[in-house]
Amino acid sequence: MRGELEDHLNAINETGSDLHELSETVNEIDHKIDKLTERVDEMELVVNPRKYSSFNIKLTPREQEVFMALYVSKDMSLSQISKRLGFTPDMVNLYLFNLASKGVPLQKELVDDVLVFSIDPEFKDLQTRRNVLNIDPRITKHLVAREF
Repeated sequence: MRGELEDHLNAINETGSDLHELSETVNEIDHKIDKLTERVDEMELVVNPRKYSSFNIKLTPREQEVFMALYVSKDMSLSQISKRLGFTPDMVNLYLFNLASKGVPLQKELVDDVLVFSIDPEFKDLQTRRNVLNIDPRITKHLVAREF
């Protein structure tokens, strides 16, 4: 009985060791993918420099707040944005209109008879990598602090 128990313990230890090695390998692969993504971005910038320079969008602090509310959430309705930021729905509607007018690619979708807004995923990814909108870091910190 004792021998079987030791055999099982050894097998568990070996499995744990294997899992640890696999985890390290996955982390290395993730790191390499991140590096490749950075290199592809750099190459794209050389091949197509206008892609990143064409966004000359200047947002007011309030527009930045509305943008960041959408940025950190998946989909939000007008009333959800209003509650989150403490703005009236009319103010939020105006800021959403301004964002769209300035070229920020917003998406609208009807979900359960409620209009929800989101940021185009490709643009969101670009904003994450390049901060093309030059969002004030204080606004980002303020919104994140409100989350918790």
